[in-house]
Amino acid sequence: MSATPTARKTAINPDNVWKPEDYFNIYLQPGMEKTPPENAGWAQGARKGPFVFISGQTPTLPDGTTISKDMHAQLRQALVNFRNVVAAEGGTLEDVVQIRYYFCAGYMEEGLAALRDVGAEFWSYPYPSTTCVEVVRVAWADHLLEIEGMAMLDG
Repeated sequence: MSATPTARKTAINPDNVWKPEDYFNIYLQPGMEKTPPENAGWAQGARKGPFVFISGQTPTLPDGTTISKDMHAQLRQALVNFRNVVAAEGGTLEDVVQIRYYFCAGYMEEGLAALRDVGAEFWSYPYPSTTCVEVVRVAWADHLLEIEGMAMLDG
């Protein structure tokens, strides 16, 4: 009996989504050396075989700025980033089987309203398994939400 080879895990960091290493570099003092990507400690997503795991996506533009303080705009941008990570592996939002929305404390109702209003731009029936959670804070103080999930690709 021979062992079946398994797929290797790969990192996903598309050009149209803010880079993880920039998260650390934003805190640099003048003259400090930049953190190289291989030392960032995380990626925008990871793939192993047909499974694509999408890291927490935020309302961050590719240049690292937050889109606005408006919940609808923030949700839309986070979902665009989420879609871009899936697309980098050849998938679509139809391949997403699970998604988690993390809304900052005090913003759950506003987040659910934005999901009701914006969600149809991204999702259609059958919807992915969905969880909404209220948290004390996400990575950036001006972010109202963060979303993560998983997709399964054919082939």
